[in-house]
Amino acid sequence: MQIAVIGLGYVGLVTAACLARLGQTVRGLESDPSKVAALREGRAPFFEPGLQGALLEGSERLTFTTDAAAALDGAELVLICVGTPSRPTGEADLSAVNAVADAVADHIRSATVVALRSTVPVGTTELIEERLNERLRGRGWTEPVPVIANPEFLRTGRALDDFLRPSRVVLGRTELATDAQIQLLEALYRPLDAPIFVLNARSAELVKNAANTYLAMRISFVNELASLCEATGASVTAVLDGIAADPRIGSDYLRPGLGYGGSCLPKDVRSIIAQGEQHGESMPLARAIDEVNLRQAALAAERISAMMDRPLDGTRIALLGLAFKPDTDDIRDSPSITLARALSTRGATVVGCDPEAASGVAEQEPWIELARTPLEAARGADAVVLATEWPAYVTSDFAALAGVMRGDVLFDGRNALDRDRVEAAALRYGSVGSGLANAPRSSSPY
Repeated sequence: MQIAVIGLGYVGLVTAACLARLGQTVRGLESDPSKVAALREGRAPFFEPGLQGALLEGSERLTFTTDAAAALDGAELVLICVGTPSRPTGEADLSAVNAVADAVADHIRSATVVALRSTVPVGTTELIEERLNERLRGRGWTEPVPVIANPEFLRTGRALDDFLRPSRVVLGRTELATDAQIQLLEALYRPLDAPIFVLNARSAELVKNAANTYLAMRISFVNELASLCEATGASVTAVLDGIAADPRIGSDYLRPGLGYGGSCLPKDVRSIIAQGEQHGESMPLARAIDEVNLRQAALAAERISAMMDRPLDGTRIALLGLAFKPDTDDIRDSPSITLARALSTRGATVVGCDPEAASGVAEQEPWIELARTPLEAARGADAVVLATEWPAYVTSDFAALAGVMRGDVLFDGRNALDRDRVEAAALRYGSVGSGLANAPRSSSPY
């Protein structure tokens, strides 16, 4: 099959590489010339485990271009994978999706099917389909081109595995889509051996927003519970063990920490709030999810201050990890960066390290001092914070860290460390929800 993938960010490039790996012929269209140049040289423009190898493996079936006409010429299927970032109101910015619809209408030369993989609000697929076909009619086109919702469920850091071994594939049809066109997409995904759900377009669009909002809800719930455990003297670990044993609940996404981040959960929660407003629904639960998440950084800063029994002004705090999660260089809505801002606002000097995200931080957050290693970051620090649970940071030599620190506080912002190992290194351990070991409560407003 000849496939055009438009937009070569996380979703688009992973989609293109995996489809080529499955034997399809794929042309990737991207507006950024530097990204296309890197891809033509066989270099992935961002870090995603396995992506570099997948690009090399599929190189004979993969081409990249900035020329829409070249990408769309003869395409039997067009996959739209451009970004839909949040506006300040929480609404999704659909300008890139609209621009792609116009480009498709201007450049296709033969019958095709368009699938919308970008995460969009309810009703967008129908609007894009209408926009596309209105423009095609202006060209004298008589055969309607359907747009099918095809939301992606790719986790950053696990994207290739999620594409090739998905839990489900969701297709959302409009009235224009024929059975044969739906079957084209079913045939594309059938080798993945996953359940395929064919829904109406509006239902398919909402699946993605709803799934991410539910996952965000679990994270915010456990963080709120962690605060209650601290206030009451309960052990959040013990409470969660008891909760997770219930088969209706389970343990996934039930670990306290600095909150959720990245390109999906924050955006999708705010999008579902905005969609509710547009349709007269207040979405109080979704609002609470967002509010709890937004306060996590401030709470962590207060915990660190309490452990040191002093205001943060004039302190030096080391953050181990800056990406929003391990196995990625993505710092979008990273809880670590949000914590860094909260610490800096309260007068602390922040130094951080990360094996993949350092260059992005240097470009976007140049006020954060960067170190190459945890030991270098910890030198002279009053406190060290595990902010992203990279395996190398979780298994750090805590005695070595203690030997170069000015203070003795280690705050586990991901509840991922072995407390006994930390305390054996003569460091005082604190984490989200487990209380602050040997730490008097400070009267400081910080």
